Amino acid sequence: MDHHRSVLLISRWFPPEVSVGGDRPAGLAKHLARSGWQVTVVSAGPAPDAAVDPGRLVPAEVEVLRPASPDLPRLVNGLMFWRVPQEQRKRARARAQAEQMGPGESSTLRRIIDWLSWWLQVPDGYTGWLLPAIRAGIGAARRHRPDVIFSTGPVWTAHLVGLILSRLLRRPWVADFRDPWSDSAFREVPYASHRSVTRLLERLVVLRAARVTCAWDGIRKHLMAHYPHKGCDMGTVLNGFDPEELDPIAPVRLDAGRCVLLHAGTFYGPRSPVLLLEALARLRSDCPDLASRLHVALLGEPTYEEEPLNELARRHGVPSMVHVMPRVPHRQAIAILKGADVAVLFGQGGDADSRPVAAKVYEYIGMGKPILAIGAGHEALDIMRRGGCRVWAPLDSHLQGIAAALREIVEAHASGNLIGGGNSIARLAFTRSRMAEELTSVINEAIMGARKCR
Repeated sequence: MDHHRSVLLISRWFPPEVSVGGDRPAGLAKHLARSGWQVTVVSAGPAPDAAVDPGRLVPAEVEVLRPASPDLPRLVNGLMFWRVPQEQRKRARARAQAEQMGPGESSTLRRIIDWLSWWLQVPDGYTGWLLPAIRAGIGAARRHRPDVIFSTGPVWTAHLVGLILSRLLRRPWVADFRDPWSDSAFREVPYASHRSVTRLLERLVVLRAARVTCAWDGIRKHLMAHYPHKGCDMGTVLNGFDPEELDPIAPVRLDAGRCVLLHAGTFYGPRSPVLLLEALARLRSDCPDLASRLHVALLGEPTYEEEPLNELARRHGVPSMVHVMPRVPHRQAIAILKGADVAVLFGQGGDADSRPVAAKVYEYIGMGKPILAIGAGHEALDIMRRGGCRVWAPLDSHLQGIAAALREIVEAHASGNLIGGGNSIARLAFTRSRMAEELTSVINEAIMGARKCR
């Protein structure tokens, strides 16, 4: 038991706000508190449009500070236009769209404004949280002098908070990467100057942190390629699922007669539903009887690139097979997922060896679900199989392969052979408590290393 130890945890996302980015720090905070640590979290209040789930709580012993998080890009944008009457704003936008960044003084001015505005996005759009979070961290340190600081990103501003607090408080610091930073596939930075500063900030974080942890091994390999001399201080600690959250929830069945496939989440960028819809259309054309036994549910944001998913399904000729559902609270989503026959996982674009491992992978393992993986990376597929899940993984962009997998899934469901695996022993290697234990071990190493240097 570590009764005498205190940790200052920096995470922009934290329950009860529903965010994948809050699950990892919440699991760590819960484990540390149960192990006798004094845990103080510096987070922020939920965003105006954020989903909040009051059922997703952490132990009362965890002190959570939520300093203001001003949206600087939005505030600056508002200041630029607040004096301009509405009709003038409309005419200005119309002119800008008509010119489409063509030659001339106005387009040059717009490029300058765009270049300047992007500095508010370095390292991300949450730079307004930096100073309030630092002030909150200093105040917390006066009450509970921390033995260690732990920051997790994205949001990358959290690492700058951790870096500054570590220097001010002279405490060891662990920087946790849940995604790649400077070369992220999730975010394109259009200007070389901004990309250079982003790489510089990443370098400062990696080199100044006592330890660096990564949520999947592709991140560690990426960082190792850029900072090989820091290798002994880097490690991979996979995410996990929480049996206390999953096991008590009763399944909810969407369709008693058909085979239900469910995707829960948001489509954006290379994570596109189009290939699945095309495969459904192919199955409907080739095997209409099998297609009629399939119910595909898309739960979450009901659009892709601003087009309604219902309209996309209609355009592909499969509206009767696709059920679009709005975002629901996390517990309700888990109940629907439990009631589904197969979970659907979409990967990101890019090289299959460096694609991210989505947090939902661990929930699928926790529920023992069979999984249809479209465009998933090698690491995600390996983790799901190690967790005991049955996985269909057609080759990237192979429409025929996805249609064949759908056909096999429906036939297995009809014959009663659609089993997920759900190996209870295999899944224990992927619990959130195991993840928290490994992160705690890294935190202890950082503390002991700092003490040896004194």
